Amino acid sequence: MANNLIVMTWNVENLFPPQDTDTSAAGTYTAKLTYLAALIAGTGADVVALQEIGSLRAAQDLQAALGEPWQAVVSSHPDSRGIRVAVLARHPLTQEAQILALPPSGLPAVPDVDGDTLTHMGRGALQVHVDCGGAGLRLLTAHLKSKLLTYPGGRRYPLNEDERARGAGYALLRRTAEAVALRVHLNETLAAAAVNGQPGMPTILCGDLNDGPDAITTVLLEGPADGDVNRPDKGDAVRLYNLGRRLPPARAYSRIYQGNGELIDHILATRDLQLQLSNVDSLVDDITSIGASTRSRQKTVVPDHAPVIARFNGHRNQPVDRHSAFTGWPT
Repeated sequence: MANNLIVMTWNVENLFPPQDTDTSAAGTYTAKLTYLAALIAGTGADVVALQEIGSLRAAQDLQAALGEPWQAVVSSHPDSRGIRVAVLARHPLTQEAQILALPPSGLPAVPDVDGDTLTHMGRGALQVHVDCGGAGLRLLTAHLKSKLLTYPGGRRYPLNEDERARGAGYALLRRTAEAVALRVHLNETLAAAAVNGQPGMPTILCGDLNDGPDAITTVLLEGPADGDVNRPDKGDAVRLYNLGRRLPPARAYSRIYQGNGELIDHILATRDLQLQLSNVDSLVDDITSIGASTRSRQKTVVPDHAPVIARFNGHRNQPVDRHSAFTGWPT
């Protein structure tokens, strides 16, 4: 039976509802919702992991723009700017976990630039169950610490080069602790559900990881190394495969920063899904290069990140059908 499922991850760049008195911002917001909904619908996506959702209302507005039968679950733990992660799906959704604390078995006490100790992720991650047939799908979405550097008191500039070096180190420490927190959560979740040494439920971790596929903060999320997907192995119960390694070389990026393509938005999947992967792509046609300043992007409709999309079915090497429908998950 040719079953298929299309999963997307997308940083939609500061999707905040406008103030009621700001008519210009209201027009931009409406146009952006229309753009996002049209692209999502056009791909035939079944499940969309979102980053930089500005509020519950923003997720609900996008859900409304998509129409029935779409559902939404939103993280309860935004960052200081109010941005958070969310999941939209055209199948029933159940929230399973809000992931926030840096666990004792991970890196639970990380210093920050102000001399304090971090005990929580900057932006909470979210785990949901998607009821898409059979056992369903477990999906986690996260938005790890960016490469943007800050300095004591919230300064955006260093006083000297020593402080610049420390700022970069603090940012890397935070992103690493957040990645380790996710990996520890996955270890517990996947191991507890394993059946005969294999994942007990198809599982995906996706989102804006703010680093490339070969960065240690990304690689550690894959779990045990050197897994041959075509040969069962004792590490398969908790191992994830980064599907970005299967992107077409000319489109192996999800953001353009100062003219250089970067793949920082990722979809990682368990072995059962890797074996059913038909196609993965990054829809980069509409994005443009960005720089360090964000002021010029306040009225921008197209986000600065491209959506990354993966299709899974029983037949490999087929192109993504932008109008396909999921008809049942393999048991």
